[in-house]
Amino acid sequence: MAGRLVRPSSTLLKTFQSWKGGSIRVEKNDKLKGRLDVVLDRPEKNNCLSGEMMREFGEQIEKISSDENSVIVVYGIGKSFCSGADLGLIKDISDQNLGVQMFEYMSTILSLLNSSPAISIAKIHGHALGGATEICSATDIRIAHSDARIAFFQSKMGIVPSWGGAEYLEKIMGRGRALAAMGRANVMSADEAKQLGYVDFVYETEEEAESFISQVASGGNVVTRAQKAMLNAVKKGSQEEQKKILEDVWNGETHRNALKKQLEAVVKK
Repeated sequence: MAGRLVRPSSTLLKTFQSWKGGSIRVEKNDKLKGRLDVVLDRPEKNNCLSGEMMREFGEQIEKISSDENSVIVVYGIGKSFCSGADLGLIKDISDQNLGVQMFEYMSTILSLLNSSPAISIAKIHGHALGGATEICSATDIRIAHSDARIAFFQSKMGIVPSWGGAEYLEKIMGRGRALAAMGRANVMSADEAKQLGYVDFVYETEEEAESFISQVASGGNVVTRAQKAMLNAVKKGSQEEQKKILEDVWNGETHRNALKKQLEAVVKK
């Protein structure tokens, strides 16, 4: 991952610690080799982030920066993905300086997630409101259950995206659609969000969601990470990086096995 986590100031950290409840943890998922799950766990509050959860979010994302995983899946426990931040916490950091400090802290967390060598996926169900949309925007792929409801509520609170999520929104939706979604702050269904280009895949069952995630990483750890690295190199305009990535996978074990399998299939025909 690129960059480093900005540490919260002592004042901001003290405020975070005074708002307890819930947790954010990282778990290995046995369904897929190389998969890590970032779990938002405060179901009684629709997984709205407490101060302690914000602190843990930074710690957990920083920890997985060196892991050789290929996929990171972010999801919430219970009925919703996440309903943003605890309003009591936001009231306590309504001071302008603390608001800016929170932005610096949270935006580096999302930057670390976005720049991870692993492909990041937000698995959305129920509500994804306010700051939750910023977490989703920082991931590479967003999948949503058909019952999901997504809203950029920040303007209704008299603010702009405050966790750094605006950095990714224009790239995802285009400038006009991003500004409309931010300004209208309307609640979108999963299908509406997909039509606008925000959601990449709508699922009906857990099996469909898990199948999609498995397909994304079907090439195995090395190849899956290489897919993202190749797009990053293209974006940078670096042909040298692209050639290096190709060299790393060409005639590798995965490549040889796949080629052998395809050739055997051709012979059988």
